[in-house]
Amino acid sequence: MKNPAVFYGAIVVAVITLILAIYYMIPGVTKFLVSSDPTGAHIKHAVLFGALFVVSLLVAAVARPKKAAL
Repeated sequence: MKNPAVFYGAIVVAVITLILAIYYMIPGVTKFLVSSDPTGAHIKHAVLFGALFVVSLLVAAVARPKKAAL
């Protein structure tokens, strides 16, 4: 599976999930997506987005385009 579109898509997803994981780790930041505890860190969400970050990096590694042969 050496598709450049999948590779770059996985990189974009990795960046977004990393940002969301960091966002949910910061306590005291208003969480617009989850209204149950707007003042605390949401560890479950941060772990979920961290796992999605790792999975998207693995997909990007598998879908990495080949180097051009000289």
